[in-house]
Amino acid sequence: MSEIIILKNSCKGIEDCGICMSVCPKNLFAPSHEMNERGFLPPRVIDEDPCTVCMNCMVSCPDMAIVVAKKKKTKEPK
Repeated sequence: MSEIIILKNSCKGIEDCGICMSVCPKNLFAPSHEMNERGFLPPRVIDEDPCTVCMNCMVSCPDMAIVVAKKKKTKEPK
């Protein structure tokens, strides 16, 4: 399980960049309909569950606008 965080105001949008959409092997990113403060349309995550935590999107993002973290398993109370 993973958590994908998009720092929307750091992103220059899918129209001018879109690298995250092209490098994700699971096609987890889609265009957003919400404009950020800089006037760009950042991507949105469709579904985090198929993410393999390959981190291609995070490493390839020139704006460092994506953070991928592996979720820790929570222990069930005994």
